[in-house]
Amino acid sequence: MDMAIIGKMIEDIKSLPIKCALAAISGGVDSTTAAVLVRRAIGNRLKAVFIDTGFMRFNEPAHVKDILNDILPIDIINASDSFYHEMLGLSDAEKKRIRFREVFYGVLSEIARGYGCDWLVQGTIAPPDWIETRGGGIKTQHNVLEQIGIDTASKYGFKLLEPLRELYKDQVRELARTLNVPNEIVNRQPFPGPGLSIRAVGGELTLEKLDVVREATRIVEEGLEGMGLSQWFAAAWEYEFTPDEGAFQGH
Repeated sequence: MDMAIIGKMIEDIKSLPIKCALAAISGGVDSTTAAVLVRRAIGNRLKAVFIDTGFMRFNEPAHVKDILNDILPIDIINASDSFYHEMLGLSDAEKKRIRFREVFYGVLSEIARGYGCDWLVQGTIAPPDWIETRGGGIKTQHNVLEQIGIDTASKYGFKLLEPLRELYKDQVRELARTLNVPNEIVNRQPFPGPGLSIRAVGGELTLEKLDVVREATRIVEEGLEGMGLSQWFAAAWEYEFTPDEGAFQGH
């Protein structure tokens, strides 16, 4: 991406009355690129965190922290108990997404107060985030707030800074490369905000089901890595099955 465009983006961020900005890193290219860009503008006034929701892939928080260590210092916040308390037992995917958003921003609000941050940096992009939620009504994206009428300043105590909100995914990746974001992040497959809770399908969400889909995800990703596929993921289904006893007797 042209450095003049990036310079303009940085200057626009510098012009904002930011005391401290909090960025929640997911390990994906969008949130990471937004945080790196804002850090270029305001330096150490950016506080980056990785919230361990309990719905992440195996060892993901530590892995992401290690990948980004040279360009973006990250604090890992374990909030899994809060998410488990509110989400275990849910079965409907849309209800999971909505409940996840409520818990996620409640946790972020507490973290922001602790750091004294008055802004939240988000990696919201045009499609699929705000278009799917507001325009298409396809599904709830957990990071879409102002676009659906949520006043974050009064509800959560911070203003939103979304420097990528008009960019498409290929533009975000181009920007990320220019900002020297590691290739592993730039080329990482999309992962849902509510994580493995969405990939545990059918019946109530349980810790056992999360463990199954987490291990299945590890096996699938390690087995298919390097094969050039655009996207793959594992999921876990729960359903009742009553076998035909005769089938086991050769009938």
